[in-house]
Amino acid sequence: MDPAAFARYVFESAPAYRRFLADAGFAAPPDWESIPLMNKETYLTAYPVEELCHGGSLAGCHLIGSSSGFSRSGSLFWPKRPEDEGDYVAAIGRMLVAHYAIDRRRTLALVCLAFGTWIGGMQIASALRTLAAGRYPLTVATPGLNLREAAALHQRFHRGFDQCLVLTNPSNITMVGALMRRFSPDLPPGSVFFPVVGEFFSEAFRERIARDFGHGPEDPFCVWTGYGSADTGDLGVETSVTIALRKWFYRRPELSEQVLGARETPMLLVPTPKAHLEIIGGEIVVSKDQMIPLVRYNTRDRGGLLDRAVLAGLGAPEPLPADLPEQILFVHGRVSDSVVFYGTNLKVPAIGDFLLSLPDRYRYGGLFQVRRTEGELATRFLFTIFTQGAGDLPPAEDYADALLAFLRRNSLEFAAKYDTLCLSAGEPLIQVEMRDIVNLDPAVKHRFIIEEE
Repeated sequence: MDPAAFARYVFESAPAYRRFLADAGFAAPPDWESIPLMNKETYLTAYPVEELCHGGSLAGCHLIGSSSGFSRSGSLFWPKRPEDEGDYVAAIGRMLVAHYAIDRRRTLALVCLAFGTWIGGMQIASALRTLAAGRYPLTVATPGLNLREAAALHQRFHRGFDQCLVLTNPSNITMVGALMRRFSPDLPPGSVFFPVVGEFFSEAFRERIARDFGHGPEDPFCVWTGYGSADTGDLGVETSVTIALRKWFYRRPELSEQVLGARETPMLLVPTPKAHLEIIGGEIVVSKDQMIPLVRYNTRDRGGLLDRAVLAGLGAPEPLPADLPEQILFVHGRVSDSVVFYGTNLKVPAIGDFLLSLPDRYRYGGLFQVRRTEGELATRFLFTIFTQGAGDLPPAEDYADALLAFLRRNSLEFAAKYDTLCLSAGEPLIQVEMRDIVNLDPAVKHRFIIEEE
């Protein structure tokens, strides 16, 4: 991509981009470095969706999906054109052959993702069904987020297959994995893999899942992911060499902090050639052509770009693999304060605004906290809501009902997930307690998100 030429092309094609630049004081695209950054709030939700598209219309749109994002206006809807998906099915097929030998091994694929209009779930399920109807010995089931049904499917059918792929969010693995081991005590070691989407996970998490499911600790693909979003499409993917490099940094936390900016090693990925990536202020900025073209779009994800040449002076494994790219994308995760509920980002500021809007009888004190805890099957989220006084308040159930209603309204993906996940876990996954704000220690800096217990 010639970035400057692309900006001129989008300026001519998308009415919203002309308005966006005009609002910033430009009658035409300036020099690349002077082009203002866009984001969800300043661009995607600021203009009619048709004006965001090429030609100012939905002509050529073959699919409308929603993002899993969380904004005051709710989920964003994304029109897509066929070329936005390109060779997606063929690319998924090539990767599954390379990583899981689906051309040679009888494979049961369980798609355990939110469906509805969420693009990720429908796209992956559609691609797998297409591959299964072709030349691969692949069988697909779509239990969605009914994880107990996923475990029951595995129990009933896994003996007829060499392996099982569970396509889900990383935060679902603990629950579905525990259910599968409970339902299938004869689970063959090394037979279950987790290609995942939707959120950051640590290398320690990958190695724990490898251990729990009978894989070797160096097995790169027991848990495997790409990076992207409904906004931007795919931006990068893990390969065996990037995972091996991540493991190398993971065992050298001081070096990881020095080179990658954190002792907890970020995800390392091969960037897509279909996008122009920049790192500005430590955040990943994307320019990419699609039905809604993006020019310098700030993903608000923290990350960076690591040059292959830098590795040579670090004592990295030598010789460096030939298929290690010249530039590696690394991703830490979200910049904004978000509660990540099973792959769905629930933004703290939006939750705070909602609580502030509650009727006076709730006596909301202006602060809340979220604590994440791990149970035997599920991750639970306890909202502590600080109130003005402790007596004569609505019961905690009223707060919980109001909060859940708000979260459902503002994220279609959350609405699709919550009740089914609770049924799978056998308990509410979001709970609410109230505390008098006078009991909050004023000497301690308040944090909305409390570290996992």
